[in-house]
Parts: sequence; C-alpha cells; structure tokens
Amino acid sequence: MEQELFTPAQAIGSAASLALLLEVSVTPKPGLVDRQGNGAHNDMNFSTFLASAAAITPYFSACAQAGADFPQVDETTLPRIRPLGVRCEQVMLAATNGANTHKGAIFSLGILTCAAGACLSSGDLSPDAVCAKAAIIAAPALLDFQKGSPDTKGLRLYASQGVTGIRGEAASGFASVRQWALPALEELSGKGIPENDLCLQALLLLMANVRDTNLLARGGEEGLAYAQSAAREALAQGGALAGDGKARLAAMDKDFIRRNLSPGGCADLLAAAIFLHRLPSYMEKGGFLCR
Repeated sequence: MEQELFTPAQAIGSAASLALLLEVSVTPKPGLVDRQGNGAHNDMNFSTFLASAAAITPYFSACAQAGADFPQVDETTLPRIRPLGVRCEQVMLAATNGANTHKGAIFSLGILTCAAGACLSSGDLSPDAVCAKAAIIAAPALLDFQKGSPDTKGLRLYASQGVTGIRGEAASGFASVRQWALPALEELSGKGIPENDLCLQALLLLMANVRDTNLLARGGEEGLAYAQSAAREALAQGGALAGDGKARLAAMDKDFIRRNLSPGGCADLLAAAIFLHRLPSYMEKGGFLCR
C-alpha cells in the first residue's frame, strides 16, 4: 500500500503557507512589502517575508493537527495552542533577524488552521464551517483586554480607543474577511482576471472598511481615515480592475510611504481570505477530502 507523503494536517499547514506567499507577492500594495519594494517598512523586504513563511509553516501544520486531535474545540483550545504560537514567533524572529513579518498572521492563521483541523472529521472545510470553529477558539482572546497593564500595541489601542483588532476579528469568525474580501475572491475567480488583481481588489475592500490597528498605530485616527478614504476613492474608480488601476495603486504606495502608513492588519486579513478561499479545493485536489 502506497504511503501518503503528507498528512491532512500537513496539507492544511501548506495551504496556510501558500496564503502567506501569495499575499506578499501581490503587487503593488500601498505601504506594504511586495515584489517591487518594501512599502513603509525599513526593516524587512520581500525576501524576509519568504524566509519567514518557510520557517513558520510547520507551526500551522501543528495547529491543524492539534485541532484534529482535540475531541472538540471550546474555551480551552486557545490556551492549549498558544504555546505553539509563542514558539512560532521565536522561530519567525530568528529567520528574519528580528523583523516582525508575520506576528498577526501567526495568530489568525494559527486559529484558522486549528479550526480547519477540527473540521477534518466532517470533511467540511468550507469558509463557513472553518470560521464557525475559529470563532469558538478565538473567543478567550477577548479576555486579554481585561489585563491591567497593556503590554502590546493591540492591547494599548484597545485601552485608548476600544479597538479590538485581530482578536476581535478572530472572535467574530473573521467577519470582515467574510463580508469584504472573501466575496470578492469568490465572485471574481474563474473570470479570466489575474489572481494578483483579484487579491488587490480584496485588499482595497478591506482597507476601505476595516479599522486597521497598524494604520492607527502609525498615523492615528487621521492616518486611518486617510487610508480608508484613499481606498474608497480607488474602488469608486474600479480599483485594481480598472485599466489604470495598478498605476493608481503604485502612486498610492508612494503616497503611503511618504506618510509612513502601512495597512498590515488588512494584509493579514487578506492572507486569511486567500487561505479560506483556496482550502477546500486545495484539500480535495490533494486527495485529503476523498471519503
């Protein structure tokens, strides 16, 4: 009997890694690292992101395996997988010489891969099924906001402005992803539009509608409002799908760099959307959903 090269959990981890690689490859992204430049970042580049994604892939597989092994997902699941996330951040920092390339994605995709692992028994890896379990797993993360002394950027923003950031997104079952980015990917796929442009369109929709904590940290409410307005204006003119769409986005990139604006939270949500969009067919083509 021929032995499988990969387990289903390893395949889920590979799908998460692919989502990270596709996200960073999307070009041009305003203020973000892509194939053409570093955006508003001076401590990382495209190669840094590739090194990081390769280094942390086993973590996503481990989260997926944990989800498959747990009898059920509940309020105890997140505390049980969080040590994996801590170790993964250490691996990331070692691979990038200290640059924080994927901290947000480690949290969001860690929860999503764990949720996907928990869905393996039913064979239903649809976005709705995975996000429903992700919401259950992520719910305890909201308790972080009750800490007396905020020790991270996200917690400080909650303390000062009430923004729940990626914790709130995950606990909502990635509502912004399901409302804005995922529909764009699903509706436009298969219509002959380059995947790069589909992802740019999904990113613009996220930028126009999400209270991105990276933008708030860099530019405050004024910077967030500016970035959201720029994204909405671009979408009103067709976004990345317009004839001059990518030229407009390249100009927006230069503008964001001058203003030190980077929608890194939206980039993490784009990676989550790509993962959810691709996962069912990825697993089916690999033979992991054959019953």
